[in-house]
Amino acid sequence: MPWLPALDRHAATPLWKQIVDHAVRLADEGNLPSGERLPPSRALAAELGINRSTVCRAYEELAALGYLESRPGSYTTVRGRARPLAARPAAASLLDWNRAMAPDVLDACVSAMRQPRPAVPGDGWIDFSTLSADPDLCPVDDFRRAVRSVLLDQPRSILDYGDSAGYAPLRETLASRMRAHGIAVSPDEVVLTQGAQQGLDLVVRLLARPGAGVAVESPTYALVLPLLRLHGLRAVEIPLGADGMDLDVLESWLEREPPAFVYTMPGFQNPTGLTTTQAHRERLLTLCEMRRVPIVEDGFEEEMKYFGRAVLPLKSMDAHGIVIYVGTFSKVVFPGLRIGWIAAEREFIRRLLWLSRFTSLSGNLLSQAAVERFCHAGRYDGYLRRVHATFRRRMTMLLRSLEKDVGGDRLEWTRPMGGCTLWARVPGGRREDERALVDAAASERLAITPGSPFFATPPDQLAFRVSIAHVKVHEIEDGCRRLRRALARLTTRGEVRRAR
Repeated sequence: MPWLPALDRHAATPLWKQIVDHAVRLADEGNLPSGERLPPSRALAAELGINRSTVCRAYEELAALGYLESRPGSYTTVRGRARPLAARPAAASLLDWNRAMAPDVLDACVSAMRQPRPAVPGDGWIDFSTLSADPDLCPVDDFRRAVRSVLLDQPRSILDYGDSAGYAPLRETLASRMRAHGIAVSPDEVVLTQGAQQGLDLVVRLLARPGAGVAVESPTYALVLPLLRLHGLRAVEIPLGADGMDLDVLESWLEREPPAFVYTMPGFQNPTGLTTTQAHRERLLTLCEMRRVPIVEDGFEEEMKYFGRAVLPLKSMDAHGIVIYVGTFSKVVFPGLRIGWIAAEREFIRRLLWLSRFTSLSGNLLSQAAVERFCHAGRYDGYLRRVHATFRRRMTMLLRSLEKDVGGDRLEWTRPMGGCTLWARVPGGRREDERALVDAAASERLAITPGSPFFATPPDQLAFRVSIAHVKVHEIEDGCRRLRRALARLTTRGEVRRAR
């Protein structure tokens, strides 16, 4: 039997898999001809000095792959395959995937691939880039108890399909929490989604008119820009000032063109961390009411206010049902559970539910029920208090360290009232220096997020986002010193030209 493999009993690969790999290789190379008889499993096991069950498993796998065939009462023989396994190295694809893709999808993908990527933090790095819930703060034990409680109470129904609008008790809980923020909404006006990103996708799908413009803050949430392109919409950038979107510019544009909608993050805006005033929100709402333009309010960190007095959401002032509110648990506590929600007037919700059924029969009922139990037990409010205290210390330290260790002559930055991020701009810097800045920071083992992905068109500034979500208080001062050295590298190399 010349095809017998030389088995390595100390290898990580199981013995049955070694037999399979050896036989497949010989067959694909033409050295195990079609029709050749293989020895019975008992005889081969004796020859190799292994258990018969190991050989049986190898034969079964080879038969499943199409390399062996057998008939009752007959020998097992090699089957000639017309094609080798697809897992083998293959020639270039016959398909031109760019031509196969829808043009808007291709445009969105190409745009995303061209964006510079932040460095990936590793050992010894300080992470000013990641924007997600800090796993070290995650209430794992409390949530484990919530999951166990749900499974004990509803062991069968909770693992079945659920209401397409989401788990009713959680919708009731969210409606109650939103009423605490001044938003008069009923559970029937709330739809659960798989995170805020899916919520935004559903809203954009429903409101998309190919070629229409969408007013966005500039800079804005990076992933909303390819999402708009994906659905054939144009992002119309409205400059962002100290008090949010420039409403004079927005008003001028609204007079010229009817948009699909206005997208805004009035609280702790990503990437800048800015929060708009009550007066700004009232004027924005009035402008859109006058022209019957929907507003998509992204409240991704609505409950992350830890400095100053809270400002009520736009949705709390929405007397005519034009504001569509998108919220999420993902950025605050449960990123992996992917639970967000949309709150809007009933007619919009009714249409949204039909659309959501085309893409997802229902959400993850177990996760939704566990989150509801977690909130109902008061664990979420307790968690928020701890997070607020932690992030208040981190942001205070960051603002203090930027002032002391970097200085306003090298860098300008926003002063958030909550959330996780601030926006830093290099005075006199050029956008072309962005890659060099990210690389200079990486050489100091510091991860920052470059600014250009937050713009629909190339910006005329050198800026970046700083996040405190995954950085510890004791690391922040050292992180700012590393940032100062990274900026000094650019200045030394002449890559940042100061404005005169």
